[in-house]
Amino acid sequence: MNAVSLKIISFFNQAGGTGKTTLTQNLGYQLAQRRHRVLLVDIDPQASLTAFMGLEPFDLKKTIADSLLKDAPLPLHQNLHDVDLVPSNILLSAVEVQLHSVIAREWRLKQTLLTVQDSYDFVLIDCPPTLGIFSILSLVASTHEPIPLI
Repeated sequence: MNAVSLKIISFFNQAGGTGKTTLTQNLGYQLAQRRHRVLLVDIDPQASLTAFMGLEPFDLKKTIADSLLKDAPLPLHQNLHDVDLVPSNILLSAVEVQLHSVIAREWRLKQTLLTVQDSYDFVLIDCPPTLGIFSILSLVASTHEPIPLI
């Protein structure tokens, strides 16, 4: 697999309750059922996708925050309902402030995802319901951006 065939899709909408998390989870599951290698990324401090996938966000020692701030490897939770997950929790909220002074911060997620590009066919990113830095990071990293509407 090469980076050209990897599809990175961000589910973005500035409003809450539009189905971003549900769509991310269900599309990931359906793609996995069709034998695609799928990584779900929860980049929302509310951590709904993380919880929906069966993890307790408050108990996690490593999340996407570590990868964005410290260049740490992605904390992969493998084979959760046939997909892999990079989780989030409320501590991600503090990262927004910390990223403010980081040079080229908009590229941090894309650079991090490049480290696993050969392992997946699809990376699906659940964005927060804001126009903040996490949505920007996700959109910059993406090759596709469907926007759920209600």
